[in-house]
Amino acid sequence: MSAHDLLERFGAQGRDFERTLLDDDWTRLEQYFATDAIYETLGPGGERFAGRSELLRALKRSVKNFDRRCHSRELVTTRGPDRVRDEVTREWACTFTLEGAPDLRIEGTERAVYRGDLIELLQERLRPESRELLNSWLSHNSSLLRSEPGHGRSPLGRP
Repeated sequence: MSAHDLLERFGAQGRDFERTLLDDDWTRLEQYFATDAIYETLGPGGERFAGRSELLRALKRSVKNFDRRCHSRELVTTRGPDRVRDEVTREWACTFTLEGAPDLRIEGTERAVYRGDLIELLQERLRPESRELLNSWLSHNSSLLRSEPGHGRSPLGRP
């Protein structure tokens, strides 16, 4: 797959992720991941999910448990995406708003490793200072999170 095609595929998956956050049709994303794909969140408390179904369940759970409980979020790519061989990486920043709490801005990186046109490994990493900021923010503001999830979007998604 050419560099342009792989970057376009990465972008298409990101756009479809955004659509999925609005309508909750997670089957739309199946076309982007190998059946044996791995999803990892790296760093302290990181998790690993094996298989496309588990990967999509983990993303959906993350969105439901935090992102949709906030009032809004704004996600931007701060660097990239860049392609080297079969990998696409980008850096991102995401700002969450929650009524009664200060805005929360976290930053991280995303790495997608492809086999052909399918992602076989998706890794996310928060910057250490963002992880500390998130933990502090949650300790002070978690009681303000909406009990009924709204339609905020994940910091692991794409603009």
